[in-house]
Amino acid sequence: MGRPKSFDVDDVLEKALRLFWERGYEATSISDLERVMGLRPPSIYAAFGNKEALFKTCAGRYVERYSGYVVEALTKEPTAAEAVMRLLSDTVDAYVHDTQPRGCLVVSGAIHCPDMDEGPRLVLEQYRKATEAAIATRIVRGQEEGDVPKDVSAPMAAKLVATVMQGFSTQARDGVCNEDLHRVAKLAVGALGLSAV
Repeated sequence: MGRPKSFDVDDVLEKALRLFWERGYEATSISDLERVMGLRPPSIYAAFGNKEALFKTCAGRYVERYSGYVVEALTKEPTAAEAVMRLLSDTVDAYVHDTQPRGCLVVSGAIHCPDMDEGPRLVLEQYRKATEAAIATRIVRGQEEGDVPKDVSAPMAAKLVATVMQGFSTQARDGVCNEDLHRVAKLAVGALGLSAV
């Protein structure tokens, strides 16, 4: 029987998540993780596996803990236009927040990392594609319910919304203020032509 863990798993995972969120995958070293988590490399490897496995765990945790607003926005609003507006507005509020790193781990975790390991890159890509697919599904639902014109391409509109969300992550990390990003959200929704009225 091994020695029991002498650390709070939830606490050290949150510390690792925030470090990956701030720096991205490639710029975060095992020694950085060791310092922030307060664990020696053997303890990190024993509890979480290698850096890639730890990152995947943190990415899943990020989506679970910090991205719930996406489903909420896409399911709770009566029209697709209102759902997309809420999604973009909530995205701004999530990306520009006083108590957490700016931007989005799923977007910024891989920026400027052409040599990023295949596993983490694919995990982030999968999360981004899932968000885009959920947006497209909501737009199609809007077409079926009559609040989105039939000539709107749901896949292309969803791609535009996802692109704006990803841009918000970069803009937030660059220090752009919340108010400016909310203005951009309104412009983006207006450009989509989602309202059938």
